[in-house]
Amino acid sequence: MASKALMTIRHPLDLDHAPLSPPLPHPQFLPPSSINTRAERLCNTDIYKHDTVIIAGDVSDDIATLTKTLQTFSSAFKHTFFIPGNHDIWVRRTERGSYDSLGKLAKINHICAQLGVHTKPTKIANCNGAWIFPILSWYHASWDREPDILGATPIEKVMLDFHVCSWTSMPGLVTSDDSIARHFDELNEPHFSAALQQIQKEAAVYDSHEDGGDMKKSPSSLPPPIISFSHFLPLQSLLPEKRWLHFPNLAKACGSDYLADRVKQLSPMAHIYGHTHFSQDTVIDGTRYIQWPLGYPAEQKKRRGGGEGWGPMLLYDAALGGGMSEERDCYWSRFYRVNKREPAVTQPAPWANTS
Repeated sequence: MASKALMTIRHPLDLDHAPLSPPLPHPQFLPPSSINTRAERLCNTDIYKHDTVIIAGDVSDDIATLTKTLQTFSSAFKHTFFIPGNHDIWVRRTERGSYDSLGKLAKINHICAQLGVHTKPTKIANCNGAWIFPILSWYHASWDREPDILGATPIEKVMLDFHVCSWTSMPGLVTSDDSIARHFDELNEPHFSAALQQIQKEAAVYDSHEDGGDMKKSPSSLPPPIISFSHFLPLQSLLPEKRWLHFPNLAKACGSDYLADRVKQLSPMAHIYGHTHFSQDTVIDGTRYIQWPLGYPAEQKKRRGGGEGWGPMLLYDAALGGGMSEERDCYWSRFYRVNKREPAVTQPAPWANTS
């Protein structure tokens, strides 16, 4: 599967980007050789050699394809960040008996370590000291606090996760409560807290200099920017109301309160997420939330111009004083700028899957 969000961070030495190559496809419908060819076409250049790329999960449930794709990115970019999505830890029939989804997650983390792909919070020294925080998460149904749509198809009948994800190594993990989400959140430690403490120390140094009046407002003297990312959603307001969804119960398998708490602790300048395939670029409580989905091939073809030119989004440019890119005109962001979010309205759209 193609990553649901793909961001680039431009480092000071790389000012003259050529236009981005065509995007990665969604490999669910493509053979591995085709996926690797597309990844290689995107990365077959040295223009990214000083840059950082963030991949927000769902590359492939095939280990060989996932490895090849991450290897391709890590060879083209100075830094590659990745967080696994739900599809990445699906357990194939040939894998059953060897490991469950937690074992596959451990295997993916080992592969990333071998390739030099970052899965833990890391400070990018030559990018104004920016901190990139991958946040591992899983969804739980209690994250959904909005009224249900009568007759909506149960999410268990829609998502393959409930059939191809396995938690046999930890019998206490069940899909009927938040135990899986809580366990995934705990896997962020101790690295998350250690990095947060380091950031707090850096902020204290900045504050002490600022109080003394001897610190100039140059990019190198400002507190380091924080960019976090996850596969799943931290806030339900990032998901369209249930009445607009083809499967209204998607909200029960989308987000995590544990993830929301992590993002709140960080208060990042931007948080990137994936999973739902809904383009979004909006600011909530001072944090910019972005989903820039590559999506399935069929979804790409429906985009303006058949998806031509759709590629990674430049998020942050250290060469321009650490500036964030301009907000993108995404459909759902635009929709909610002019329309009030009304989750209490439960009359479904004609396309909603209800009985």
